[in-house]
Amino acid sequence: MWVMTPFGVKNKPPTYQRAVIKAFHEYINIFTKIFLDDFTIFNDMSTHLKKLKKCSLKCREFGINLNLDKCAFMVFLGTILGFIVSREGKVMDPKKVEALVNMLVPTAP
Repeated sequence: MWVMTPFGVKNKPPTYQRAVIKAFHEYINIFTKIFLDDFTIFNDMSTHLKKLKKCSLKCREFGINLNLDKCAFMVFLGTILGFIVSREGKVMDPKKVEALVNMLVPTAP
């Protein structure tokens, strides 16, 4: 099993995405969302640890390595893919909106 994809392999992101979807297909949109290498496990506090355990067992079964420095557990408010997500719902990240509003207009060379 490769820890990292070897050089020369094409289509690494789609291949990884297919592998992760295959591993977590029974949990997607029930209590997890996956976008490339970002996993979000959402649920209520009473079942959170059980669902984290299910996902960690799937990672072990399919050889998916997690970088614990990049993991965050029991987060009630966070930024994911340009949205601020909380218990109340999701809103656009104001920093992303500001970047779009302040973007320079392209000019012809």
